[in-house]
Amino acid sequence: MENFITFLEKTMVNKFNIHWQIIRTKARSIKDFNEKISYVKKFLNEHPNKNNFGRVLNWVKMTGVAYPAGSKAQQAFIDAENDLKSNQEKYTSEDDNSNDLGKITTDDLNLVYKDLKKRKYGFQYKSVPKAHIEFVERLEQELNKRKQP
Repeated sequence: MENFITFLEKTMVNKFNIHWQIIRTKARSIKDFNEKISYVKKFLNEHPNKNNFGRVLNWVKMTGVAYPAGSKAQQAFIDAENDLKSNQEKYTSEDDNSNDLGKITTDDLNLVYKDLKKRKYGFQYKSVPKAHIEFVERLEQELNKRKQP
C-alpha cells in the first residue's frame, strides 16, 4: 500500500475550497514567515482532514521556494514541511470543509475573488486551470446575487 504522501503527490487536491482560499489569502498579508506558517498550520489543526493536509503541504512547499535559498525563512518552510510529513497520520479524515459560498461573509468572498482574479499560472501551467475558472465564476455569481435588492 502506497504511503499517504505518495498518494497526495499523485492526486490533485482540490485547492478551490472557500475555507482554504480564505486562509491562504489572509496568510499572504502576514509579513512574518513564522506567523504565516503558524496561521496556516492552525487552520489545518482545527480542520484535520486529508484535503486540508494536502492543501497546506502544497502551500508550504510552494511558498517556501519564494524565499531566498538558504535563508531562515526558507528553512522555516522546509522544517514545516518535514513536520507535516512526520505527523501525516493526524490527517486521515475523508471529510472536507463545506464549500457553501452562501455561508461566507461578503468581505471574505471579495477578498478571495480579488486575489484569484489577478492570479497568474504561467510559471506552473500553460493556461488557467478549469477548476480556477469555475471557482471564480461561482464567486462572481454569489457576489452578484448579494448585490441584487
